[in-house]
Amino acid sequence: MADGSLRARPEFWPVTLLSVALIAVLAGWAGFTYVDRTRSEPGCDERTTLRVVTAPSIAEPVRELADRFTERQRCLDVLVEGRESADVLRTIAGTVPVAATAPATASPSPSVRGSASASASAGPGRTATPAPDVWLPESTLWLRRARAVGAFQVPDDGVSVATTPVVLALDGASVTRLTRERRTLDWPGLVGAAKLPVAVSLPDPATSPLGFGALVGIRALAKSDPAGTVAIMRRLTRDTVSTAGEAVPDPTGPGMNEFSVISTEQQVLRNAAAGKRQVAVYPPAAVPGPDYPYAVLTSTGGGREVATAFLHSMLADDGATVFTENGLRTPAGQPPKSIPAATKVRTTDYPPAPLPDVAATEDLLHTWGGVHISARMLAVFDISGSMAESVPGSQETRMSATIKAAQDGSNLLLGTTELGVWEFSTDLDGARDYREVIPVGPIGPRRQQMLDRVGRIKVEPNGATGLYDTTLAAYRDGTRNWQPGKINMVLILTDGRDDNPDGISRARLLRELKGLVDPKRPLPILFIGVGPGVDKNELDQIAKVTGGQVALTAKPSGIRDIFYTSLAQFSCLPPECRR
Repeated sequence: MADGSLRARPEFWPVTLLSVALIAVLAGWAGFTYVDRTRSEPGCDERTTLRVVTAPSIAEPVRELADRFTERQRCLDVLVEGRESADVLRTIAGTVPVAATAPATASPSPSVRGSASASASAGPGRTATPAPDVWLPESTLWLRRARAVGAFQVPDDGVSVATTPVVLALDGASVTRLTRERRTLDWPGLVGAAKLPVAVSLPDPATSPLGFGALVGIRALAKSDPAGTVAIMRRLTRDTVSTAGEAVPDPTGPGMNEFSVISTEQQVLRNAAAGKRQVAVYPPAAVPGPDYPYAVLTSTGGGREVATAFLHSMLADDGATVFTENGLRTPAGQPPKSIPAATKVRTTDYPPAPLPDVAATEDLLHTWGGVHISARMLAVFDISGSMAESVPGSQETRMSATIKAAQDGSNLLLGTTELGVWEFSTDLDGARDYREVIPVGPIGPRRQQMLDRVGRIKVEPNGATGLYDTTLAAYRDGTRNWQPGKINMVLILTDGRDDNPDGISRARLLRELKGLVDPKRPLPILFIGVGPGVDKNELDQIAKVTGGQVALTAKPSGIRDIFYTSLAQFSCLPPECRR
């Protein structure tokens, strides 16, 4: 009561009012100062955007680090996109002038963004996507492939920001059975055995860095003996799966109670987090695996400066922590965080293995290609008006019979074979005589879709035969996308001779082809001539330049036998067939 009476006394009111006023003034001053300081901070005359495209497996930690990095950079945006490396390679190749992809000895040419030649090199009917400022694929192999197709703006190698070892991922049921049978869970017994105790799903080494790492491990198991290496490869061809980049085959399905798959340590950890029981089985010695090279592609000084600063932030201790928290190792091989014991993932350092040099890499892939007869093929169909003519003694046209024969043949190709389809006549795409029907890609996951689309190819009424322009464009596409470890070829089916007065001459075609041919990267053209209107001499001259051949058939039903005979002849790959 005494305190209350004191507060009520009038002589204390001025003190109270003065205190309230002072608090109000201080609060107002603080607010004004904050607003004034905010207004006085310099704005962004121009924002800088750094576009980073990464392999999907590393996109999440890179995105997290980009957010941290831009918090300290008011005028900077770092856009991180996760994309399969094969798609990025097509984008980058699409920024290369056609002239730069010609002879293997051509001098480096700068990237051309958005030019007519860039769009053309992306494939008929497709528009090239602008290349990223920074590319962070899963493997240095992709940088080599980019330079091999003429993308000289891509460096030979990049700075590794993380790693993850290639392992054999063994499912839980297999672990239980093999342990009960007292088998040793190691690569010699699971990958190199004369009789495999469990099926091994192998990502196609011609397109997958994981599969390539397995080849290096296979060669080590065979103690570098060529015959032993080939023997192990042959046993694995049956379960080779068409995948690209870092994709890991999913062998689960009816009857697949037990399996093993060439995978990565990171994927084993991810599967464990998702409740899937897998055990990581390491090769006797580390093999080349994902090394996540940071490759700066932008040529602007400011862009390169920002890209370098972002790289430094990823290599710092905080950056390494983010990567290891996402199941990856550091560039030196320090282990991930929080490893479940059941996965058998090693908790010690595991230094990565470097890639073999280019020649050794190609030789190993060529050995694989000779064992696993798989192709990279562009099939080009003549749809000129004469293809509508009837086949003697049948109810079919040349076009319908040719399509049927091609469909029957494609049903027998390996799922890992990469096939694309063009059609040609004259002026199909503006002044261009050809257009893409199906982009080149593995047959396996889209076989029925491809068969259906080929079945819808139609004759171009009154269309002439733009053979020379089409042949040159198809061959350029093949050289630009040549793939080690596969039989690379261009297949052209036609019923006539070139009769496009606005196209290039035969002399120019032959001259251009001679400049494109590289003995170390064989790319034969196989002509299949249908009907009596074919000029065999014309086709022979063209095919001979590329090491190819010409086969004629009166009836399209003979296409299938011709194709397989030719494929067998072309199956001799470098280095044995290097001329």
